[in-house]
Amino acid sequence: MKKGILALVLAACSVACMPALPEITTLPTVNLPVIAEEEVVWNSADYKGKPILMVFMGSWCPWCKKTMPAVVEITQKYGDKAEIVAVFVDDNPAAVKTAIKEHGFTGKALYNGSELAETLEVGGFPHSVLFDKKHRAIKHWEGFSPDRVADYEEGLKRVVK
Repeated sequence: MKKGILALVLAACSVACMPALPEITTLPTVNLPVIAEEEVVWNSADYKGKPILMVFMGSWCPWCKKTMPAVVEITQKYGDKAEIVAVFVDDNPAAVKTAIKEHGFTGKALYNGSELAETLEVGGFPHSVLFDKKHRAIKHWEGFSPDRVADYEEGLKRVVK
């Protein structure tokens, strides 16, 4: 009996001590510069009615660099059905250009995303948020996973119907 009560108390404490997931509800209007040949600004309002997958990264982050191939692959599979962007928190476009070139990243890369990351309560990198067609957050992933392509695909299948 004592062991059962102790197990119950420990289970309750472990749940209470887990970090709370960010309460991300709706994507605010976002205007961020794009790494491109010409100066371009990405605006979330341009993608009304289209799901958005945002992957927050830092050019210096080794786990973000490992995530880039997953973002490239999912962009190739779903880029015509969803807007997929890598949002770098860096304010230095040269650092972002170097990182994406070094790792063969060919998707859409935004920079100066630290304020947006803060607004969306991004706590670590990489951090991905999937928004549905009404730009309501429906899923997020923290950290690197070798199964990230499958994770993204599972989430995107739900919103691109």
